[in-house]
Amino acid sequence: MPVSAARLAAFRILLRVEAEDSYASELLHSSLTASLSPDDLRLATELVFGTLRQRRLLDYRLASCSAKALSLLDAEVLTALRLGAYQLQFLERVPGRAAVYESVELVKAARLKSATGFVNAILRKLARDDLANTLKAFEAPTATALSIRYSHPEWLVERWLERYGSAKVIRLLEHNNRPPQLHCRSNSPGLDSDALSAMLARQSVRCEAHLLSNDILKVTEGDLYKTTLFRDRRIAVQDAGSQVVPYLLDLAPSDACLDLCAGVGGKTAQMARLKGSASPLFATDLHWHRLQIARRLHSGNWKNLNWVACDATRALPFRRCFDKILVDAPCSGTGTLQRHPEIRWRLQPERIKEFQPLQLSLLDTAFQYLKVGGTLVYSTCSLEPEENEAVVEAFLNHHPTAALILPAMPSLQRWFSPTRFFNLFPPDAESDGFFAAIIRKATA
Repeated sequence: MPVSAARLAAFRILLRVEAEDSYASELLHSSLTASLSPDDLRLATELVFGTLRQRRLLDYRLASCSAKALSLLDAEVLTALRLGAYQLQFLERVPGRAAVYESVELVKAARLKSATGFVNAILRKLARDDLANTLKAFEAPTATALSIRYSHPEWLVERWLERYGSAKVIRLLEHNNRPPQLHCRSNSPGLDSDALSAMLARQSVRCEAHLLSNDILKVTEGDLYKTTLFRDRRIAVQDAGSQVVPYLLDLAPSDACLDLCAGVGGKTAQMARLKGSASPLFATDLHWHRLQIARRLHSGNWKNLNWVACDATRALPFRRCFDKILVDAPCSGTGTLQRHPEIRWRLQPERIKEFQPLQLSLLDTAFQYLKVGGTLVYSTCSLEPEENEAVVEAFLNHHPTAALILPAMPSLQRWFSPTRFFNLFPPDAESDGFFAAIIRKATA
């Protein structure tokens, strides 16, 4: 029998994630899954994200069953083992014999027949051992125990324990290992959240308002991707935390606006929606291919968007200054480990501080192009103070006309610390983790 289409797709995606630093979420919506049925796509998605989220625990379990170090295995063999182990340990509806058989077949398909006996023996041995025994052995709130039990890098767990304490860290780790909620918003002029919710209900999709804003919809039932609203790009799928960051700019129709690190334009389009006027809104990014995606996704609905590829650490190609500027800076992404579990295994501790010079440079550039009296929002999807508070404090120390302010919307002020920093802790906010600071430019 051939390998099932879902498992083969998951196998290929996991190999790409490992070898090319690709993102699983993107590959699951690529040509690798184009021919899958809806049921097979759901299974492939479960296998990919589940295997990535539980990787350290799976490796610990596999290593206990193998006399050979996992680091010595071919990538295809290790990936097949992880896929099989995830099914055996976490998917009760998958028969154990099917999980073992399909993993062996994946190794054969990868032309590594000599490893089939090894894979078969390891997974059969693992199937006889109870996962509960392993979990019970790692109940202590130490960095080592928590990193294995909840499958996160030990160095990262240790950092978080020092800052948050064990109870809060366990909540964060549990959150990161659950599938993320699906959030959406209007991406079309004149379509408010009440009308959008009603239109989705008529297409068998139920939503409710998110705790961060009534305009952010959380999908509770139905397939959003099958709706005409999604196909016509009248709605945007975007994490709740990402959606709320542009609110901090307190946009007015007459504001001259700039999104300095636009990426694929999710926050840019949200800025256009909140601004609610036809006056130009400029968006820059270093990578033109990202802006091409942004233009395809958003320019059909928002005619005032202008996409400019440039290096924002240098002088910008504008002769004007702006009333409102968003700097959603590149960062480690530790607030998005639920949505992007592969980041756990790529990120190294030294990388966190390496983002600081770039983040400060982007802030410096943005401030040069900010009008006196204007507002700048610096944001990241990181939980790490080196990329957040430390960057803003260093910036303020070198810019005496810059000052932190609180948002105009009272409902958002609850997410600000006494030191005027915006922090969304994922389990509390039911979103990705985000940091932001609102900076006002005063007269000299």
